[in-house]
Amino acid sequence: MLDEAQVDARELLLGGDAAEGSLLAVGASAATLVATILVFLFRPAIALPMLMAFVIVTAVGWVTYQAEIARMLTLIATVLTVLTVTFITLFLFATAMPAFLEHGLGLLLVPIQNGEIRWFFGLQRVLPASETFWNPLSGAYSLIPAIWGTVVVTLIAGAIAGPLGLFGALFIAEVASDGLREVIKPGVEVLAGIPSIVYGFIGFQVLNSFIQTSFLDDGASFLIAGVVVGVMALPTVVSVGEDALSSVPDSMGDGSIAMGATKWQTMKSISIPAAFSGISAGVILGLGRAIGETMAVAAIMAAGVGLADPLFDVFDASATLTSLIAVNYGSASESTVDVLFVAGVMLFVIVAGMSIVSQYIERRMQEKLKGQQ
Repeated sequence: MLDEAQVDARELLLGGDAAEGSLLAVGASAATLVATILVFLFRPAIALPMLMAFVIVTAVGWVTYQAEIARMLTLIATVLTVLTVTFITLFLFATAMPAFLEHGLGLLLVPIQNGEIRWFFGLQRVLPASETFWNPLSGAYSLIPAIWGTVVVTLIAGAIAGPLGLFGALFIAEVASDGLREVIKPGVEVLAGIPSIVYGFIGFQVLNSFIQTSFLDDGASFLIAGVVVGVMALPTVVSVGEDALSSVPDSMGDGSIAMGATKWQTMKSISIPAAFSGISAGVILGLGRAIGETMAVAAIMAAGVGLADPLFDVFDASATLTSLIAVNYGSASESTVDVLFVAGVMLFVIVAGMSIVSQYIERRMQEKLKGQQ
């Protein structure tokens, strides 16, 4: 049994056709990496020399046993990625646990405003309510207003990024000429590199004045934040959607054209259904960015903790889960920090759920395109 385990470990590290002597090179590189990690944890002052030793040993091994060293590096990168995500998840939930245990449903207090419980999708029947829903001094930490703010901003952003992203991807992939595509595609991707705080500052300066002038409103609102975040999500939706549409075989579109369909009918009935899994993945990734966006929202809206009045008033303003964390963590007490980690857990669960939904949609579309039920 031990021999089989050793053989399996050797094959995992080196592959089935490893060169003679590669085990020594791979082992030396792995040993220096482990030493580097241990030194970083216990003696960080000498971590840099150990890192240089790892780089030198790996470079020497790369010259002679490139395939084996590359296999080891990919394995290490995969393991470190999984461990990093695991440790972050465990730390996030472990840090938020004290707030869960201490406050319980108090984290979801339904606010009472003007002496009455606001209608809130029936939640007031199953959740506690209080006039003091956010006051760290009195121990009131309701996240309901921030959750609702996140929902409103995300819906507005999705209404902008979804349709515009789809039409932009269709234009680049199906309509634009090769020369025009070479200009537009890099330009769209450059938009993704603009820092979020720049988007937030421009949105506050430009859209704020427009809203104040055109709608006689105070300015900073869910609408402005949603529009800015939607524009920020556009490059992701367009880029991923265009890649998905470009991957549709030309033969499918050519067959549709040969049957007498127009270009638009081909895009509507062939290209979009065939690339729907990729398009939906792009939209969900864009919405994931909208949900997790912090600085642009914090730059536009104040860190209020009240609910909109009425709930669907997009010209009102309040904190989202991300801006609540960004604005409060610097001066927060220990108990408040734990509650902010609860907000982080909520964001984590939401984004993870969206990822699961995108995978389910992709699997269903694959089954549909293959003719399965």
